[in-house]
Amino acid sequence: MAKRDEAALKLLRWELEGRGGVVMEAMLRHPNVPLADAVDLIEQENPDLAAGRDPPEAPMPESPRTHSASELDALGQEFQTFRHLLHPSEAKQMEAELKELSRTQDREAMTALRRRLRSLSLQAAFWSELAATGRESNAMALMIVRKAGKVLAKSGETAYLDQPEVSALIQREASRRGKGTYVLHLPVGRLVLMNGEGTSIAALFRRAPGKDVVSVLTKTVEAIEDNKAAATKTFGDEKLGARYAEALLKLLQKTSL
Repeated sequence: MAKRDEAALKLLRWELEGRGGVVMEAMLRHPNVPLADAVDLIEQENPDLAAGRDPPEAPMPESPRTHSASELDALGQEFQTFRHLLHPSEAKQMEAELKELSRTQDREAMTALRRRLRSLSLQAAFWSELAATGRESNAMALMIVRKAGKVLAKSGETAYLDQPEVSALIQREASRRGKGTYVLHLPVGRLVLMNGEGTSIAALFRRAPGKDVVSVLTKTVEAIEDNKAAATKTFGDEKLGARYAEALLKLLQKTSL
């Protein structure tokens, strides 16, 4: 598996563990470094990531109070640039926060908002690089399910997977098969089913995706099952679960060219 794919998978795992804020701040210090090298540097700077502990976030440096107005203008411009990455309700809330900051000039709130906006900037750059391709995506959709039958999250062109007969097929195969990778040939393409102990990922492809996809799916299922508390938190929130599934699908689209 390519080094950059391994780096992307680590970022996905850290996001599942709830350490996205720490990682994004670390990436800010290496804006021009290739993704794989940046992840190596982040691990060197943050040994707690590899050790499974969540380090405290470093405080953002404060600017002089005389710069508050220009800072707010800059934050407002960043917000407009990356507004499309936010859910409408989140965008509305952030817009209200900007208006409140123009009145209160609250330094701590301004620092927190700056951190959130920079995270959006890095998120946009990362996924743009990860999913960039001039070819039609091979990976079309995916669904993360519990073997008991509950759908945890899904992303992509899921209308086909949502059809009762296809959904029933996925649940049946996930329940009756043991751990491992299984390929089902469907009229629209190939369905790769990655079974864990209690979690399965069903990913739909136009054509055979290759062994790198199996590696990504295997490690993702392992990460979900090894981090049960974090997974419960992620998939217990509909928006967080959807974002996780979307991130995984984009990784599969890049890996299965």
